[in-house]
Amino acid sequence: MKQLMLIHGALGGADQLIPLKDLLKEDFKIHLLEFEGHGKKAAAGSSFSLESFEQQFSKALSKIDEPVHIFGYSMGGFIALLHTANDNKQIYSITTLGTKMKWSQVIAEKETKNLNAAVIAEKVPWFAEALKKRHGDYWQDVMKRTADFMKELGEIQPVQESAMKKIEIPVQSCLAENDAMVSIAETQQVQKWMTNCTLEIIPESKHPIEQVDLMALANTIRSFVQSLD
Repeated sequence: MKQLMLIHGALGGADQLIPLKDLLKEDFKIHLLEFEGHGKKAAAGSSFSLESFEQQFSKALSKIDEPVHIFGYSMGGFIALLHTANDNKQIYSITTLGTKMKWSQVIAEKETKNLNAAVIAEKVPWFAEALKKRHGDYWQDVMKRTADFMKELGEIQPVQESAMKKIEIPVQSCLAENDAMVSIAETQQVQKWMTNCTLEIIPESKHPIEQVDLMALANTIRSFVQSLD
């Protein structure tokens, strides 16, 4: 049975991927990667950084002694792509969903304005409760660390043509039809840089994975991997 690793996004946790896992478990042996400082691991880790996330991803891969297909949601796809640009020995393919490729200090500043825990607790209490349910009493720390991580991305702007051209394995970039965070233009630009990348639109879906048509997403992942046989 083929190996498939599912990776969550920023502010997320492994629990968000369980519904997708359930749709794919008959076809793949599923591995869930939960980054330190998130979900059940919210109390662990210190600052969030690209280096730390890549190291955790690499460590998770080392525990699987077979080629692995990757699905990365949002930040999860970002980490998988950047890691693969430097080391693609074990990764067979990557599917991303809603992965923001274009970063700058201006974009990072805009995104982090939405990550004020005090304002969210007051103005969007349902979201604060959802984060508290996922990360426990550490949810505000998770939000602050995420904002700091976005600032790092804005400063170093890691997605460059020279790096993406190193990725030779099959990649499928998926984008929700009504994604308000990630543009089709930035997705298409990076798609052109990669050697073997296709673009798929998930219909009637938005950026949050809870608002994605998971059946359509699961079918897209399944069909892509099967096409590589």
